[in-house]
Amino acid sequence: MCQNVHQARLGRDLLTQELSQSPYNPYLYLQRAYQYEILGFPDLAAGDGYRVLLLTDEILDPSGEYYEQAVDAVQKCTAAYRKPSVHGDSSFEEHYGAFGIENLLHMTAGDGEDDPNSDCQKIANALKTASYAVLARTLLACGDLSAAFDFSSRGLKDTPGHAELIALQQQVLSTHWEKESEKHPGQEIGNKEQLDPLSYLPENCYVRREVYPWNEHEPDRFSDSSLASLNERMRSIAPKCEVRTLLLPVLQGKADSQLLNPPATVKQLGVFATEDIAPHELVLEEYSILTVSNRLHDSVCDACSSPLPMSSEMTSLPECEQCGDTVFCSQACYQAAIALYHPAVCGKSDFDIVAKDPSLRAASNSLYLLLLGRAYAMAQTQNVHPLELLETKYLSGDFTTDETKKLPFSFRSNILIPLHLLEKMDIDIFSSLATTDTWIIQTLLAKFRAVASARMDPETRRPDVAAVHPIWCLANHSCAPNVKWELGGANIYVARGDEDVVTWGELEGKGKGGIKKGEEVLSHYCDITQGVKERRGWATGSLGGICMCERCLWEEAQEKDEVEQDDE
Repeated sequence: MCQNVHQARLGRDLLTQELSQSPYNPYLYLQRAYQYEILGFPDLAAGDGYRVLLLTDEILDPSGEYYEQAVDAVQKCTAAYRKPSVHGDSSFEEHYGAFGIENLLHMTAGDGEDDPNSDCQKIANALKTASYAVLARTLLACGDLSAAFDFSSRGLKDTPGHAELIALQQQVLSTHWEKESEKHPGQEIGNKEQLDPLSYLPENCYVRREVYPWNEHEPDRFSDSSLASLNERMRSIAPKCEVRTLLLPVLQGKADSQLLNPPATVKQLGVFATEDIAPHELVLEEYSILTVSNRLHDSVCDACSSPLPMSSEMTSLPECEQCGDTVFCSQACYQAAIALYHPAVCGKSDFDIVAKDPSLRAASNSLYLLLLGRAYAMAQTQNVHPLELLETKYLSGDFTTDETKKLPFSFRSNILIPLHLLEKMDIDIFSSLATTDTWIIQTLLAKFRAVASARMDPETRRPDVAAVHPIWCLANHSCAPNVKWELGGANIYVARGDEDVVTWGELEGKGKGGIKKGEEVLSHYCDITQGVKERRGWATGSLGGICMCERCLWEEAQEKDEVEQDDE
């Protein structure tokens, strides 16, 4: 097994190198998907499987945007395989033979000399069927049963009776009903055959959340040079604070497992007070251009998402001369936008509507997707890799060192919409693979989920603005934070006073505000007015596991005691 994994890693790296030279070659994406499956990354395999599907659709549609490039890539690949000097050459088969290129060629009519376009279309159809199988299989492995069923159905519509697709579809359904039976033992499910599977199959699941072995953009966040760089930036916005290293518990998916077994620890960064900070004293004020709103027609600044003045006062506000309807709250925001992100999305009205005005259920996901779009706009404008932006480089993604599945995932949120968003920015998702590969998108989403701050709409009670503040997000979470914050044009953090310190148990109502020198400065990633179960549910996606702060542990113990007393 270890040898297979080692070979798959080498194969993955080789195929990625080949894709940099031939980014429209569906053979290479399909082969790399198989390597990702062996490596235990079904989400990344699904990303490649979807690119195969997109490219085969291009080959089968002469009006497609990438028709010529995709046809040319397939024809060159098949022509090279057929050459007597190459056919049977082991080096070529190492590149292409593992997914059965010879079988695909046997399906074509003739030797390909008379009608290479016909051969190409037949191969495209075979590759398309293979992509459906990859997508159904890998999304089933991820746990997105809805998308897995959908792709198996689409594949069977194109290729009726396909044995693997039939088996995968049956496995999707049996997997779901087995889980339902475990959740509700003895409960009658009713007539399953009369239900539309897409109406009940789940899509949200979890995948591995880690620094990928081939990620060369992740810095050593704990090195002396990194700490010096971070503290230099910290001093300019929070002069009484500094960044230090500390050990935090490795959070698990279930609280009981951590109560019964002392959790392992992991090295992390935290923010500490270098001087006493008085109650109500300003701790930090940080402006970030990595800020988004998911409201389509709200009057907010395009750069910082602050509310704009009333319409009678808007005539003096700066706006983009080319867009016309892109307005900023100040000249400073306008200049920052022009320098840092706006040129990449200027005039692209289709981009502006993606992930906007979501349902309550989809509100949080929409903000992470919009942060992804803003990060790519910044990377495009500044001509840097999205993982090398100052706003993303040092972010923690709550990555794990094992194969624990902690990153929220669905095909729609992690593959479909991100690629759709990039295409609306006129980014070629094939030739730009070095910056738009699925693993890069997954890394950015993991970081945003771990550190983004959100503002709730007071009327709808749904998150409508999110921002990433790269310095302040180094502060760790507690359900009993010693600061309170307000998200606007800048993120403002103030030390809590005596009247709003969060207390519990014997200390109820006896808390003291302010932060003493040497104490850790603690923020919060959830609504701390809620109960322990609700807080943990809300913060799990950000923390990568169940919160184990002192308040959560105490309240959990109290709830268990109350249940035991009721049972008696």
